[in-house]
Amino acid sequence: MKGQAIYIAAAALLAAAAASLVKPAFFLLSGYLLLLHFHRKRLLIPALAAASFFFIYVLIVDHYNKTALSGGRHTVLLRFPAPPSIDGDRLQAPVKAGRERVQLRYTIRTPTEKAALHARLMPGTVCRVTGTLERPQPASNPYAFDYRRYLRFHRIHWLFLPETIDLSACFRAHPTVIERLVSLREAGVRRIEAHLPPEAAGIAAALIYGERRQLDDAVLDGYQQLGLIHLLAISGGHVTLLVSAVFAIAIRFVTREAAAVALMAALPVYAVLAGASPSVLRACVTGMIMLAVAWKKGAIHPLDALSWTAIALFVLDPYMMFDIGFQLSFVVTFVLLVHFPALVVVRSMIGRLFQTALAAQLAALPILLYHFYEVSVWSVVLNVVFVPLYSFLILPLAVLVAAVPFPPLVWLFSRLIGLTNTVVRFFSVDHPFSLMLGRPEPWCLAVYAAAVAAAWLFWERGRLLHGLAAVAAAMVLQLASPYVNPKGEVTVLDVGQGDCLYIELPYRKAVYLIDTGGTPELKEERWRGRMRPFSVGRDVVVPFLKAQGVRAIDKLILTHDDADHIGAASEVLKAVRVKQIVTSPKALPAIKAMARPFSVPVAAASRGERWEEGGITFAVIHPEAGSQDDNNGSLVLFARLGGLDWLFAGDIEKEAEQAIIGIYPQLRADVLKVAHHGSRTSTTEPFLQAVKPRAAIISVGRFNRYGHPSPDVLERLKQQGILIWRTDENGAIRYFYDGKSGTFQAMKP
Repeated sequence: MKGQAIYIAAAALLAAAAASLVKPAFFLLSGYLLLLHFHRKRLLIPALAAASFFFIYVLIVDHYNKTALSGGRHTVLLRFPAPPSIDGDRLQAPVKAGRERVQLRYTIRTPTEKAALHARLMPGTVCRVTGTLERPQPASNPYAFDYRRYLRFHRIHWLFLPETIDLSACFRAHPTVIERLVSLREAGVRRIEAHLPPEAAGIAAALIYGERRQLDDAVLDGYQQLGLIHLLAISGGHVTLLVSAVFAIAIRFVTREAAAVALMAALPVYAVLAGASPSVLRACVTGMIMLAVAWKKGAIHPLDALSWTAIALFVLDPYMMFDIGFQLSFVVTFVLLVHFPALVVVRSMIGRLFQTALAAQLAALPILLYHFYEVSVWSVVLNVVFVPLYSFLILPLAVLVAAVPFPPLVWLFSRLIGLTNTVVRFFSVDHPFSLMLGRPEPWCLAVYAAAVAAAWLFWERGRLLHGLAAVAAAMVLQLASPYVNPKGEVTVLDVGQGDCLYIELPYRKAVYLIDTGGTPELKEERWRGRMRPFSVGRDVVVPFLKAQGVRAIDKLILTHDDADHIGAASEVLKAVRVKQIVTSPKALPAIKAMARPFSVPVAAASRGERWEEGGITFAVIHPEAGSQDDNNGSLVLFARLGGLDWLFAGDIEKEAEQAIIGIYPQLRADVLKVAHHGSRTSTTEPFLQAVKPRAAIISVGRFNRYGHPSPDVLERLKQQGILIWRTDENGAIRYFYDGKSGTFQAMKP
């Protein structure tokens, strides 16, 4: 029976996930095979065989995904299989060092060197380089991008940090076939960049070559936020249009069979030219399967073609299943193929576009929430407009201007891109309307899957509103889950050289954020500027809050106005509703000025003030009212959370510590957030002897220029037998509690 290969592919996927230690996959695979036993008995044996093969296959692949290199200083021959990525003064590239691949990372020293490296380091270039091999860092914050895991999935285990790249020690080796194709791709991208304005060039390069380096980050974020990012990824639609056009032209000169064979040979070449992303590979492999069947004058069900494509890609690279593009590409395509009979009933083109966009959005919903924590309400409507616009106008025009950059065509294409980007900015920045739900837990993902499946069943029976109600109910369930959760948490985020602490009370009675961290603004030469410089607020704090499903912060507590404590506050205020800001007396004018555009009330707190929420009291024990000290004027808070007494010491120094223990001689704390990142002028021995903490948490940046934490402070803590956690070494430190007991977790134990 046609369309049955999907059962085999599903077994292969679940087995591959189970072998990769995705815990729910074991239970899902067992339940799936049991379901086949009762409802598709004749498919049980092939599904079991596929599951067994891929389980063993992934274990073998994972076992051999190891390094033979060792850390330290080395002189090696590096081969560049592709042009390096140069952003400002940073050069990065996956390169070959003997039989292994390593990730090259180099800081460029001068504009002249930058131009030379850009011109000389092409595919096939080999350089003798001396540098240091260093392990990549794993994720240091919850929900953060795990760079070490990402590189491992690409068979890379080391960062290589060159002392210098001497181009006189480089030569151009005989390029491989792949390197020749990559060179052609790079030449095509540079041709587009040379003839089109930057904004239009970024879109054209993305549509034709799958290259997004010229895309403005704000525009790219907007496309992603609005669920339009698939338009900038080469996928089935692009390949279908390309193959159909070439096939229609070719059969005028050769037989259909010869045209099919030629296209089958050309598609792997096109896959490399288009960047070989998972969506490109899916589209090209599916196209090759369809062409092979047509060549043999046979027929294949689209679901079978999709299923054999998935199996082929699993064999090629089982780690591909963790790629977001792979997940979205296969899930959305599968749903549209299964749901297509319900769509063809609709006669109106607009109606079909709307239903297609809605079906795709429903299919992608669990994946989007897991990876991005929110979905845009505008997505379906904008897809109805943008999909035909891109398919029938922008994509063909991009191909035309790339081939023949005739000025009027370039002007027309640029105007269209300017218009679409304006629309994207309008709905993503000026008038965003997103449902920020957070990352679903495994049980919640199962609820979403059941709700989406129910929605399709209702839809096919003509009861679309009932189906949407099922999905809405799943959303409501996720929204309500924090408010029935008896657990609370305290998380000290790793924001580098700065402070940021998240406190959530049981049943989400309140959410507090103490400081926000901040990225130092360093004056640098223009050529060093990066397209998307790292931002603590945008890249760490806001994603964490979104993943937690936090839509409102009850109190944003800014201990003082140093940039490493409040630098990211504006980004937090833009992303999340803040009900009140509490700060120190000296910082009050600066914080009021910062908060004014967001209409958030600001109040200064001083010694003796307290508030209670959910049976938990927060007390301000420093500074005194009207204090105009800088670090010594920081807010110091005391609270009992999860059976432990916590002292959040801001950036106070010796003088403030003496004042606190003088006024509160009976003050004791189980957990001390160490003041001023472990500066030697804080955390004095008399203070430690008075407070008697059992654990100390130091929020500090790796390799910071201040030498924090001070060896003297570390020695004092050790002499007192205090357990030490440091964000530079341990990443974020989290304390989950229920009632009067809890457990600590470090991101990097």
